[in-house]
Amino acid sequence: MFPSPVRARLLAAMLASATPVFAGAGPAAPPSAEPAIEALARQFDLHPLLLFGEVHRSATQHAFFAELMRDPRFICRVDDIVVEFGNARLQPVVDAYVAGEDVDDAGLQAAWRETAVPFAWNSPVYAAFYAAARDVNLFHRCAHPVRVVLGDPPLDWSTIDSAQALSAYADRDAAFVAAVEREVLAKRRTAWLVAGQLHAVRALPASEGNGPDATVAQLIERRHPGLLACVSPVPSRAAAVRLGLGEAPAFADVHAGPGRLSRANFGLIAPGWKVQLVQRDGRPAWDVQAAPDWPTIGDVTDALLYLGDDAAYAFPSPTVYLEPHYQQELRRRIGIIRAWNGQDFGPVLDDLLRTARDGAPDS
Repeated sequence: MFPSPVRARLLAAMLASATPVFAGAGPAAPPSAEPAIEALARQFDLHPLLLFGEVHRSATQHAFFAELMRDPRFICRVDDIVVEFGNARLQPVVDAYVAGEDVDDAGLQAAWRETAVPFAWNSPVYAAFYAAARDVNLFHRCAHPVRVVLGDPPLDWSTIDSAQALSAYADRDAAFVAAVEREVLAKRRTAWLVAGQLHAVRALPASEGNGPDATVAQLIERRHPGLLACVSPVPSRAAAVRLGLGEAPAFADVHAGPGRLSRANFGLIAPGWKVQLVQRDGRPAWDVQAAPDWPTIGDVTDALLYLGDDAAYAFPSPTVYLEPHYQQELRRRIGIIRAWNGQDFGPVLDDLLRTARDGAPDS
């Protein structure tokens, strides 16, 4: 069994993707987003790397990401966008697509389906993210092309047939950082980094310690001090009011001003930490518990971004899992993952298939 920080981050990466709830693409980013975008763009005056903690499948957050890619003030400060939701082995495919070349749908889908995360990246927000990056280049929004770098390990599922084979790719944070070092820092480029919230924290709950299983943020800071700024999402209006952030969208530099933000406990905005798959009313559901002993916000992150109280999530139609070959391959992978870390996603797939066959609406 993996140490608890690794196990928790893996589960958080898969969290919610299994729950059969469906939502549309979500609201557009508010028209008043300009001040927050400008403030984020200014972070590149101080750091070549800006790491966003992503709320997996948040339609609200991804609508804001689309605004960032439409705004030259931000996106033209960026050379690369390094993402968690892509298998590094398929970098040539994504390079071609983002550069504007024709890429077939199956080839592009493989970039996010061939990861160790079996469900999450099927959300339409991830395909839309790649498409928005492609548009930056097609519409020549910047004087230079922008590249999407895939930060997840280079798995080849056709060669993975056991827990031991999968365990060679266990440290997803280290793989992400290796991509940043190889594709960004070695070339003296700037990058916007997008990874799940628990990859983007500089410190962990005290009960978990800060051992060898470091987060993306911790690894970059240890190896390249001073090059990274981290941005954490604020999940609710209640938290935003308590922190004095004002109306959405609001950006706050944690280390600026009198220090009230930096001294507040990160538990106010922390994502779920302890995650367990349970049965509720005969259906699989996630039981999520918060960690009680987070450090201060100033120890964990550099900036806060509040986009509103709308918890809109974009889920794919469950019918995507009806395709026989994909379904069979998912079951094979689920068995390997179960042997690898004890988590059984079989009931999740069964529930999605039952929903699809019952004719659930796509949105």
